[in-house]
Amino acid sequence: MAFKQYNQKQSSLLPPSYSDFLGESHRAVILSEFINELDTTKLVESYCNQNGGSSAYHPVMLLKILIYSYSNAVFSSRNIAMKLKEDIAFMYLAGNNIPDFRTISRFRKEKAEFIEQIFSQIVIKAKSVGFVSFGNCSLDGTKIYASASMDKNYDEEQLKSKIHGLIQQAEDIDALEDELYGDNEDDIDPELKTKAGREKRKKEIKDKEAKSKNALNQIFKTKKYKVKQKRNTTDPDSRLMKMKRKDFANGYNVQNITENGFILSNYIDNSSSDQNTLVPALKKLKDNINIMPKRLLADKGYSTVNNYSFCEEYNINAYIPPHHESIDMSKYKYIKKNNTYIDSTGKIYYFKQNMNRDGFKSIVYQHTDNETNKKIYLYINHNWINHCKKQKKKLSTPLGKRIYKLRGHDVEGVFGNIKKNLKFTHFNLRGFKGVKTEWNLISIAHNIQKLTTA
Repeated sequence: MAFKQYNQKQSSLLPPSYSDFLGESHRAVILSEFINELDTTKLVESYCNQNGGSSAYHPVMLLKILIYSYSNAVFSSRNIAMKLKEDIAFMYLAGNNIPDFRTISRFRKEKAEFIEQIFSQIVIKAKSVGFVSFGNCSLDGTKIYASASMDKNYDEEQLKSKIHGLIQQAEDIDALEDELYGDNEDDIDPELKTKAGREKRKKEIKDKEAKSKNALNQIFKTKKYKVKQKRNTTDPDSRLMKMKRKDFANGYNVQNITENGFILSNYIDNSSSDQNTLVPALKKLKDNINIMPKRLLADKGYSTVNNYSFCEEYNINAYIPPHHESIDMSKYKYIKKNNTYIDSTGKIYYFKQNMNRDGFKSIVYQHTDNETNKKIYLYINHNWINHCKKQKKKLSTPLGKRIYKLRGHDVEGVFGNIKKNLKFTHFNLRGFKGVKTEWNLISIAHNIQKLTTA
């Protein structure tokens, strides 16, 4: 049997160019060409070493490596550094440079604003080629796990106790060292000159540390979690929230504005509710791209008077079903003279108060039954009533139903690709700045994939 030549010690295993080996259709080659077409001037100019010093790795090279890494579910800077030594596509993008994991990590943390600028450029490029038109845009959110452990959540009292415990632990160690060494730092206890003596002292210190840790753990066993009052010492910006798996964990509420399966903008909040995210998400789109959607499709979780009013102010045709039905005012007659309402059964509702609860302003009227003394309340918010009428009318038409149906496969498909195909379900960086950078990177990876495979 004749075999092809096999020699692991030959001088060259690969063609002179990695791009020749990968081929023009390889994703790394396409990504590199795509990034080369973008304006990276500001990113490059953010480096300054005119006064000498060692040269830096080229920022465009590091950017390509990071985007390609997130496209391939490689998120750890150590794993990325390893890929640069063993994966041909990574070697091609790096141009045979081998930055260590600290360089990659530092670039990702320090160049966040430029990564966001690159993201915005890609959105503008998608618009210029007609991939998106900002016509039928969808808004939705998902929960992403934070890089934080549940047992690092403390309320104010627990934090004080932990700090006190750590201080006491330090004082105990100081006292033990004083006992060992006395006032002279150079004095060494004779017992520490033997291995058995040193092991004994180590055990004493470990026993004290374990005692302090057990005391802290006991706090968690005897006190219930109060979600709203908890702060995580690993990632203070994250919050305990109910995740998609119905479990409670520290995470972030990630909001995407999408069109045609393409991410136009994103916004990250640490509240589990979607109601207060619509306005800042749209404002961020306006700030970055200077464009607002013609139509915005969102589920009922975004239905508030403020959100409807904001969309009207910016001429955005909102398709957002109300989260509850408004009062049918045709069943009530208003008597202006004494500021009362009378319903179809003759019950009279007298003005009681103006109420503002969770940003929902209502005028409250009260009816009291003369026989049972039972009170019935009528809550009236004219703005809410008007918005509900508009939405009900709009969403009940064939055109409205057809437009709103676009929302499901659009924005949900984006989250599905990111979580299932790109395998991004946990943040690796911490704090708002870190998670925003990571979501911009995964958004860039998703968008380039959409643009280059469309």
